[in-house]
Amino acid sequence: MEIAVNEKEVLRYLGCGSAADGSVPSLIAELSGLFSANAVPRSVYGVWDCQIDSSAAAFGGITVKSKNLARHLTCCRSAVLLAATLGTEADILLRRLGVQDMEKALIAQAVCAAMIEAYCDSIESELSKKKELDGLHPTTRFSPGYGDFDIAHQKDILRLLNCERIGLTLTDGYMLIPSKSVTAVIGFSKERKQVLGKCSYCAVKECDAREAV
Repeated sequence: MEIAVNEKEVLRYLGCGSAADGSVPSLIAELSGLFSANAVPRSVYGVWDCQIDSSAAAFGGITVKSKNLARHLTCCRSAVLLAATLGTEADILLRRLGVQDMEKALIAQAVCAAMIEAYCDSIESELSKKKELDGLHPTTRFSPGYGDFDIAHQKDILRLLNCERIGLTLTDGYMLIPSKSVTAVIGFSKERKQVLGKCSYCAVKECDAREAV
């Protein structure tokens, strides 16, 4: 599956702003092509009714104690749990580049970060066409580790979605394997609502990759 990679997003992950000099643009194009040709993206998702109060969100038989997530899902009637990965093939390429060429390895990390986000965007655009979500409006994606949404809930999401079927597992520290993978919660509500981006919940205000909030 070919995934279009936005150069500006790659530059943002690299901390280069909206433009880059020298060989960086050509390397971004080269590596985008390399990973698009070799990565094998996979995904799985599920839809659950959700119940929200001021400090917790409940869906799929689990309760997440998180004021940030509860705020994000305010007024939502359904919650989609999503897991997506670029696959082990992307990790193998990243390790190979790390040995062969450190400049390419650094840019490849940013390319893959932009690629997995673009892949999730494409999945999200398909979700709104599902019958059970027809007429509802999505929030942005909200992942374990954002704000007070405990990263340990990665385990719950992988269990609920049976993520072993797409080759997605966890380390003891709740990090995803393969590394270029994402889990997230997306709320769906009757009314379109303004929601904060993920960077709004991060305490690192001077991050080069920080989105405008």
